[in-house]
Amino acid sequence: MLFKKAIPGFLKTLGFYVPLNCPLCGGAPADGTPNMFCKNCLERLPFIRNPVCPGCGGELYGILDVCPDCLHAEKKFPWKRAAALFKMDGMAKEVIYQYKYRNMPELARPLGRLAAGVMEQARIRPDLIVPTPLHWFRHLQRGYNQAALLCHEIGRETAIPVRNLLRRTKWTKQQARLDRKQRIQNLHQAFSIIDSTNCKDRCILLVDDVMTTGSTLSAAAETLLASGAAEVDVLVLARRQRD
Repeated sequence: MLFKKAIPGFLKTLGFYVPLNCPLCGGAPADGTPNMFCKNCLERLPFIRNPVCPGCGGELYGILDVCPDCLHAEKKFPWKRAAALFKMDGMAKEVIYQYKYRNMPELARPLGRLAAGVMEQARIRPDLIVPTPLHWFRHLQRGYNQAALLCHEIGRETAIPVRNLLRRTKWTKQQARLDRKQRIQNLHQAFSIIDSTNCKDRCILLVDDVMTTGSTLSAAAETLLASGAAEVDVLVLARRQRD
C-alpha cells in the first residue's frame, strides 16, 4: 500500500528527466503521470455526462428513460449494463481514428485510465475483463488489437484479470460501412469461445472501442452468455448516437 501511494510522486519526479508528455499535443500531462492527456486536450474531449442511458451508456435527452437508439432497437441488448467514455464526435472521433488506424497504440494508456474511471463510476465490478477480438488477418494488418491493449490498461488500473475468451472466426466487412440490418447479418456466427471453463459463472466486462448499433458487442456478448457467463457488462470508448 505504501509503495502504491509513492508511485505518483516518483512518476512526477521522473517527468523532469524523461519526456512523458501528452500523446496528442506534447503538453504537460494534466495530473503529472506519464503519457496522460494535458488539461487542454481533456477539456476538448466530449465526455458523456450524466444522466446516461442504462441500455447503452450514451447520453439521455429530454424526459425519456432510455436513449432514442435503445427505444427504437428491434430487441433488447443482451448485456446487463453499459458504460461509455465519450460521444463519438469532435476530438474523440479523431483520437480513436489515430488509435485504430494511425499506428498510435500508446494512446491505450491514457484512454485505459480514463475508461477505468468510468467503469468505477458505473459501479461495474466484473470477475474478468474480455476484449472484443479482431479477425487474425485484420490483426495482422493493424499490428495490434486496440480493444486488447485497452483491456490491459484497465486491468492494470483496477487489478481485475484480463482474459482472451473469444475468437473471431469469420472475416467480416467493416461495420461502419453497413446499415443496421447488414451489420446483424455480417456478424452471424462471427465469434466462438476459446475457454468456456473461465467463462462459466463469471461476471464479464466486454470491452470495445466504439458502439454504434451494438451489433458487434451483442454478438460477442451472446457468445459469452451461451458459454455459461453469469452476466455480461459492456464498456466502450465512444458511443455513436442519433441526434
